[in-house]
Amino acid sequence: MISFHAHNRWRTTCFVFLGAALIAAASISAAPALAQDSYPNKPIKIVLPVPPGSALDIATRAIGEQLSVRWGQQVLIEARPGAGGLIAGQTVASAPPDGYTLLGGPASLFTILPAQKDKLPIDVNKSFVQLGMVVGSAVLFIAVTPKLGVSTFPEFVALARSKPGQIAIGTNGAGTLPHFAGLVLEKKANVPITVVPYNQGGTMAAVADIMGGRVHGTIEGVFGLRGPLQSGDLKLIGQMAPQREPEYPSVPTVSETSPGISAIGFMTLAAPAGVPESIQRRLADGLRQALDSPAVKKSYADLGVPIRNYTPEQTKAFVENEQKIWWPLVREFTPPEARN
Repeated sequence: MISFHAHNRWRTTCFVFLGAALIAAASISAAPALAQDSYPNKPIKIVLPVPPGSALDIATRAIGEQLSVRWGQQVLIEARPGAGGLIAGQTVASAPPDGYTLLGGPASLFTILPAQKDKLPIDVNKSFVQLGMVVGSAVLFIAVTPKLGVSTFPEFVALARSKPGQIAIGTNGAGTLPHFAGLVLEKKANVPITVVPYNQGGTMAAVADIMGGRVHGTIEGVFGLRGPLQSGDLKLIGQMAPQREPEYPSVPTVSETSPGISAIGFMTLAAPAGVPESIQRRLADGLRQALDSPAVKKSYADLGVPIRNYTPEQTKAFVENEQKIWWPLVREFTPPEARN
């Protein structure tokens, strides 16, 4: 028989263990919430698909500096260029969804690669959540060496048609938006150029080869060409926009000669899918505040980088619209045997 005192001790012990278990369970369930409330409490890393020193790298660093000041944590920039942004994309998609590893998502990753390859290691629309636009609506321009002797896009077209295949245009690597913009010029606008993608070094390597006389021009946003444009080593002859950009009213659009042809670059800020909504909001708000800061506005103006201070919803809608434009073109230009 169990005595009254022993029974009471047994009941007391059970209550103690039960109370401890409930406290432990409550602590465990509260841990994610506490982590979210204290975010960020360690350095944040933004993985970029472009090399250090490029305009997109400099622009992202300007944003990172503002976020560091606001949050009291370092924002580190890591360069993972190559494969049209896929290397950077895979790095971020496989990271823990805690908001500490982010992606500078290029147009090529979202608008080119998914239509170019039948199988990718990531689903660009499911592997990420869009937070905002680091660089938005960056019109691609055609820039050539003055030695080519043309000043406008119609003159360039006439020269290319008089020398089919002899005018070489160097672009960022295969699978990037500038590369496919070159193919659009060649195939849709009937401009018989030779498009040369630079998988190592990208646009910067193409510009070096323009200086060396190995290719004749390139396709890129103005922000990536400011140095050679200012030095006179390159000149703008056409812009791939629906209408002329206000900053460049004297540069004709490609669509004035070949209606319906345009190419607009961008880079979003994205996080791995699964990042808690409270952290998504904090990141999106931080990005918008940084883009509104005088320091970032000046940095972007100096670089010639356009600011589009979009919400996550606006960014997602913009990317989806670009996919509707580019996916059919990319599939048309990619041979079936190259899609594997």
